[in-house]
Amino acid sequence: MTSLTGSGERTEVFQRNMITASVMMATTVVIIDMTIATIALPHMQGGLSASQDQVSWVMTTYFMMQAITMSATGWLAGRFGRKHLYILSLVGFAVCSVLSGNATSIEEIMIYRGLQGMFSAPVVPISQALMLDSYPRERHAQAMSIWGIGVMFAPVMGPVIGGWLTDEYSWRWVFYVSMPFSLLGILGAIFFIRETPKNLERKFDWFGFSALAIALAATQFLLDRGESEGWFDSDLIITTGVIVALAFYLFVAHSATTKNPFISLGILKDRNYMLGLLFMFLLGVLVLSMNVIMPLFLQNARGYPILTAALVMMPRGLGSLFGLVLAGQLSGKMDPRLQIAIGFASTAYSAWLFSTFTTDVGLWAFIFAAFFNGIGIGLIFVPLTAVSFWTLPVDLRTEASTFTSLFRNYGSGIGVSIVISVLSRTQSTSHAYLAERTNPYNEVMKEPHLPLQWDIFTVEGLRLLDAEVTRQAMAIGFLNDFKLIFIGAMISVPLVMLLSRPKGSETV
Repeated sequence: MTSLTGSGERTEVFQRNMITASVMMATTVVIIDMTIATIALPHMQGGLSASQDQVSWVMTTYFMMQAITMSATGWLAGRFGRKHLYILSLVGFAVCSVLSGNATSIEEIMIYRGLQGMFSAPVVPISQALMLDSYPRERHAQAMSIWGIGVMFAPVMGPVIGGWLTDEYSWRWVFYVSMPFSLLGILGAIFFIRETPKNLERKFDWFGFSALAIALAATQFLLDRGESEGWFDSDLIITTGVIVALAFYLFVAHSATTKNPFISLGILKDRNYMLGLLFMFLLGVLVLSMNVIMPLFLQNARGYPILTAALVMMPRGLGSLFGLVLAGQLSGKMDPRLQIAIGFASTAYSAWLFSTFTTDVGLWAFIFAAFFNGIGIGLIFVPLTAVSFWTLPVDLRTEASTFTSLFRNYGSGIGVSIVISVLSRTQSTSHAYLAERTNPYNEVMKEPHLPLQWDIFTVEGLRLLDAEVTRQAMAIGFLNDFKLIFIGAMISVPLVMLLSRPKGSETV
């Protein structure tokens, strides 16, 4: 009897380990793909003859389609089975990765990235649900720590890998590299993941889904096009804003009154989970916006080559890993809300440091700030996930994981749109301000320490001076972005105390 019991335990442990490895492989490659392209954006811009606003759509289109499709993951998993949906998603993701790498225009890559985002949508929430199901309740914090290594470490390692591939080969390889890892994830799912019962009786709430999809897509469009259209001076933007408000209202009203809403009422009634969604959204905004502007700052404002910029960002990943390990060690020893608050405070501190940088900032100052930013990310994720899911019934985990990932990823898309918009507007206004004061009558232009090449009475001197003015204007835009992220992180710190710690429990 003992032998049989021991054999059963070993089989269970082996099954759990293989599921963990498979899930980690798939989750990591999908999340890396969200950010691996960030550092290659300047190269894509040149290769595809696109503007700065257009090339940012490579990121935002992905997140928009991912968020829309992700909202339907709960129903799709119930209808077709979690295993089948998981495998189909990874196959589609791999195919679209190759198509994105072969794109010849900005329009093509937007389509393929949109499809890639659509197929990738179910992977992360299903992976999270699989991890929670594979580990007993008392080990959920440990499970989320393991899973969080992929979720939080991948975004900061993506630019490093992307930088090396772009430098050694071309930007197209940032998409090709996902193929072998996707294949390993598919094989792991085929052999080790168990299929879940199908629920053919549950009807799909088409009205709720459509309202939410329109609201999400319209919001993304508004933020992407707002700057170029002149915001609310444009009839198009005003109309889009009305559509956003109406779609969100219809979704909320419909969900509160229908018998079979798109979002289960059990989720909507859970206070911790709803607050957790808010903080996951903020985390998405803070994480990916930094992922985008940090490499752009290093390359465009600081003038580093792409591989150097990628390596300078690596300490952020190490800081994130350190934060994850620290969060796991503190589990059960510290109020999880305090951990989350410290994480947001660390993120705010790093953003403040970034906001003080100039175009001559040294490597070590940047690395120090990046490391603290990573620590904050790692400290937030584990306790926030555990606290958010603590009071939820088991049967709602897949659906809840779906909306957790939706809010985090949609926050990422919103964050990218906001920082690119602020960067574009600030760069334009700052360039005009600086150029206006660059004239022979400005005493500053007569300072002896200025480079001799900046001779405003020659064509070449004016060209070089304009290039420097452009660089400085861009740097001002980046600093404004960092200040905005600092404000967002600081606002989050006191709001964390609205979360309720599980009663009668020392751990999360």
